[in-house]
Amino acid sequence: MKFLTTDYTSSGAVGNYRIDAARRMRIEEYQGHVGLSDLKSIISSMASDPCWSPEYHGLVDFTDATLDLSSNDILRLALVMRHEANRSTGWLAFVAPNSTTFGIVRMLGYWSRNSDRMRIFQHRDEAERWLERNIDQVPPGFIDVHGVESAAVLRNVG
Repeated sequence: MKFLTTDYTSSGAVGNYRIDAARRMRIEEYQGHVGLSDLKSIISSMASDPCWSPEYHGLVDFTDATLDLSSNDILRLALVMRHEANRSTGWLAFVAPNSTTFGIVRMLGYWSRNSDRMRIFQHRDEAERWLERNIDQVPPGFIDVHGVESAAVLRNVG
């Protein structure tokens, strides 16, 4: 697989990203103890990368990471994700190998208003298969390349 950019790494880095234009996907991988500043750094670096497109789908892998985030940190990260310069309109697949990471990612999805277009998986291969199946679909409420807004899914809560 050919990536357009090199991994974003530096000494002491807890994460990296790659952009795969052929698959219309950005891949973020984290390891070790990951805090708010680490996540914000990767997001801002990725959004300023000339190969990045907000239309690309995202795979965020926390398999080898321990998230050190308070509820306030999660809210602050959600606000960063909602900021126009960082806002992605593609599908988001998160790999959360344990219940703590799963809970953090669920809160992040809710507060960033991404819960309709994100899924959480326990294993990376499941996340990749799901993204591959949905690669040509536009998430609900977003506009496709022809200028047509995809239908939002209405849920029956009663």
